[in-house]
Amino acid sequence: MKLALFLMATLASTSTLAQQCNIDSAHLKADYKITNTHKNEQSTQSLTLWRNNSQVAHQREVITELWQHLANKQIRPIRYFNAQQRGIEYQPSEVRGVQSWSAKNQLVDTHLIEKMTLVNTQGSGCDEVKNYTLTEGDNQFKLALFTKSNLVKSFSVTNKKSDTHTLLNLNEVNSNKAEITAQFAKWDRFQTTDYADIGDNENDPFLAKMINLGFIEHSATGFYNQQGKAIQGGHHH
Repeated sequence: MKLALFLMATLASTSTLAQQCNIDSAHLKADYKITNTHKNEQSTQSLTLWRNNSQVAHQREVITELWQHLANKQIRPIRYFNAQQRGIEYQPSEVRGVQSWSAKNQLVDTHLIEKMTLVNTQGSGCDEVKNYTLTEGDNQFKLALFTKSNLVKSFSVTNKKSDTHTLLNLNEVNSNKAEITAQFAKWDRFQTTDYADIGDNENDPFLAKMINLGFIEHSATGFYNQQGKAIQGGHHH
């Protein structure tokens, strides 16, 4: 009888462990693939989401956009140009549009998730995924979200009227804290210019080029806003 009770207790504690998740969601590197399909044409791009406590970065091939979540809940953005190792710093007041931290931190705004219908929950512990869906106007949204880490596993938007489909797919996750903090330290060493001071630095060839290319204007607010619309930031020019 004692052995049976011991085995039952052991199984119960093992089951409890399976439900737990020790992943540090504040320090993550998540590699995504974005596939855009319009009629029969398809294009892909990569996106890496970095989290470092109150800092989040979206790294693309040319540009990395980093946001700092300030104590007053405002968001301060920095736009880094990867190859040139240069950056432009903005004040929260200089950024247009809704600034949603959840859209930066998890790529899909919490306001949009709250409007969605939970279809089911799969897996357990770190692998627990909630599947959501929403139809709004001509758009159909489907979202698979890791519950413990608030990481998007997959997110798709289909617009039947325009015959477009956008799919965001998670490829790999890295939670090596040393690597993550080292990357943020590397960005911090890039030479930066305050947005307000750009007019005084017109002789800087880098800034002159960025102005001509339209990279100075800052309007990116995350992958999707609370209406579920794809944000077109300066990096799409």
